[in-house]
Amino acid sequence: MRARPTTDAIDLRGQVAVVTGGGRGLGRAFAQALAAAGAAVAVLARSDDELAQTVAAVERAGGRARRFRADVTDAAAVRTTMAAVERTLGPVDLLVNNAGVVGPLGPFWEADPEVWWRAVDVNLRGQILCAHAVLPGMVARRRGRIVNVASGGGARAIPYMSAYVAGKTALIRFAECLAAETHEYGIAVFAVGPGTVRTAMSEYSLNSPEGQRWLPWFRMIFDEGSDSPPEHPARLVLSLASGRMDALSGCFLTIADDLDVVLARAADVERDKLYRLRVRTLDALPVAPGTAGRTRAERAAGLTLRVRRVFAASRERVFRVWIDPDEIAKWFLPPTGAHWIRPPEADPRPGGRFSLDLIHEQRDFHLYGTYRQVRAPERLVLAWVWDTLPILEGAGDTLVTVEFTEQGAGTEIVLTQEHLPSEAARAAFERGWARCFGEMAKLLL
Repeated sequence: MRARPTTDAIDLRGQVAVVTGGGRGLGRAFAQALAAAGAAVAVLARSDDELAQTVAAVERAGGRARRFRADVTDAAAVRTTMAAVERTLGPVDLLVNNAGVVGPLGPFWEADPEVWWRAVDVNLRGQILCAHAVLPGMVARRRGRIVNVASGGGARAIPYMSAYVAGKTALIRFAECLAAETHEYGIAVFAVGPGTVRTAMSEYSLNSPEGQRWLPWFRMIFDEGSDSPPEHPARLVLSLASGRMDALSGCFLTIADDLDVVLARAADVERDKLYRLRVRTLDALPVAPGTAGRTRAERAAGLTLRVRRVFAASRERVFRVWIDPDEIAKWFLPPTGAHWIRPPEADPRPGGRFSLDLIHEQRDFHLYGTYRQVRAPERLVLAWVWDTLPILEGAGDTLVTVEFTEQGAGTEIVLTQEHLPSEAARAAFERGWARCFGEMAKLLL
């Protein structure tokens, strides 16, 4: 779900914001958005020339900004700089911890450990040093907000990016801990996933020899137009800066999240510790009716459904109906007694999310999940999660693999759904997929 917070009325006049990594890319976009909302913005980075460009851009738009040259991994420099910010602009109300690097790309055992650790140093230590410098004042004033710019990569494994992922994962958990520690002082702390934006960092992953060798899938994000403009993460940060989302302190939020919907269910988010890192175990799996006597391992294995169907269309065309939200809207919805609460949303890249929200026979249903693998036009692997579905009562979590094979002038689909909790669920999904495939066949004529 794309973040759709209302930001037009956000007024940050009288507030002081610090943006690290503010010389270019996302940092510049954050600084411009915060200044446009009225904040006085301190931008930090190592390059004085780039900082000057950011400040000039803010001032041309009528905003107020000051530049401070600093290396965020230098503890003494960070303390000195934050003191200078407060002398120049006033007490810090908001810290946007944005400074980061991608780190070495490739197998861990081939990386220089010092280069590997330097990436963690910038992505994690740099952010905690900045937080450590501003928190005493925030605690004393009993107000303040910290936004740690993490990554969707911090919530999953990405081979050949271990330094980047390790630092970002730690940063997300650090935000959770800090939110719990500072809650009583009126401070809100968030980690955010800004999506894939065309920046110097992403250009390195795209065009360096290492990126081209070890991350060939990354180019597909840009080729298919699945990258995000910097305005999207800027709106996310601006909404968190406003204070409206403070009830979600501790959460990891991304541009794919509809913040207003998440906020409306803040009690559920807190109760179930949603939008946080977690380790899932067999004990957490639901016990399906009739399986109480089975071991947890037996229940976890679940049941598997396999469905085959041949369509009179090319692999590329058939593959597209699975990843294009407009196409999904045409075949997933039950033909009678149903309508969409909101249009389907899909971000077809590894780690990208999809969401299907509908009303069927006057009941709300929600299905969502993530793309585990996207190999066009051959294979999709998706984690399918549901709160409720028209074909099945109760929540669940399965793994769906869809393989596309040329068969003459047509395409054969083989869909495998694993970890179904019961025979009833297996039968229900078999009927459901049969209906969906029938609608697909009409669409592909």
